[in-house]
Amino acid sequence: MARVSLARQLLADTGLLAAYTPAAAEGHAFENNGKAILHIRNDAGSPVDVTIRSGYVRSGLKLADRVISVAAGASIFVGPLDPVVYNQTDGGAGQVYVDYSATEGVTVAVLLMPS
Repeated sequence: MARVSLARQLLADTGLLAAYTPAAAEGHAFENNGKAILHIRNDAGSPVDVTIRSGYVRSGLKLADRVISVAAGASIFVGPLDPVVYNQTDGGAGQVYVDYSATEGVTVAVLLMPS
């Protein structure tokens, strides 16, 4: 199955009422220029592990993926995400891939810091 694209939402000094998307079993992908911040909300009754896939490969060695545990009823901000580390280089160039251990009650938003 193909990953579900997430739209980036630009932060502003006038405020942003962020729109959240339910976590997708197929995982998400979003464009990353190094100013993207992922906001994960877990309204479920159990913790969820969110995996941000590393795209960093040198001499055939891949950097380990980042796994973040979000407690039940908690939310967490992750980022900004370094493009050298997190952007995919094959098949999804310029994209960050995010996977979830569970999706029920989990919502996400990608926030973009202005230039």
